[in-house]
Amino acid sequence: MERRTKMVAIKTDGGQIGWRFGLRWVLLTIVGLTIGFIAGFVLGEIGLGFIGLETTLGAAVGFMQWLALRRVIKIGISWAMTNVIGFLVSSSIHTLALYVWKLPEDLGVPLGALGWMIAFVLGGTLAGIMQQRILRHHVRRSGWWVPASAAGWGLGMTGLGIFFQFFHVMKSGPAVLKLIHNVLAPLLIPSVVLGVITAVTLIWLMRQPTQQLPDTAT
Repeated sequence: MERRTKMVAIKTDGGQIGWRFGLRWVLLTIVGLTIGFIAGFVLGEIGLGFIGLETTLGAAVGFMQWLALRRVIKIGISWAMTNVIGFLVSSSIHTLALYVWKLPEDLGVPLGALGWMIAFVLGGTLAGIMQQRILRHHVRRSGWWVPASAAGWGLGMTGLGIFFQFFHVMKSGPAVLKLIHNVLAPLLIPSVVLGVITAVTLIWLMRQPTQQLPDTAT
């Protein structure tokens, strides 16, 4: 009996694992973060606070990532659930830190922005560890996904904090302008940063030599 190696391939024809995939991934990340922020803000207003906001952000982005990724590799909705778990844990720790050490909540304050950044780095790391366990069945070097997830979330939140250091919240003026200035424009920063970092990493991972599985033949 002769033992041979069979290659498990991920389709790369037609630009699926290229700029089209990357663009779709970034756009869906923007949509997810926007939906997550609006839904999380509503949950925060009814008493769930930062736990509701941060967990909803993670859940919405995770769901949109799943919609993009399932087109090229076979994964289940568990991908989105990893974000729910990761950000539920990190947001709980963030909330506890705000209560125990009386940290500022405002992203426009350096110490407050630092707290948000650490919380999202932790959430991205926890989600990334669980997502790596899904990716490892499809790509080699899947361990690189963990730092990419942590960096994407952390740098995105850092960029948002820097934005609020220099641009103050618009409190008067037309409602449309306030919506654009206070919500939509700032959300583009973490969305694009997270989307680009994770998209580039995924494209690189899926263009690596595919996973080898043992096969037997007589």
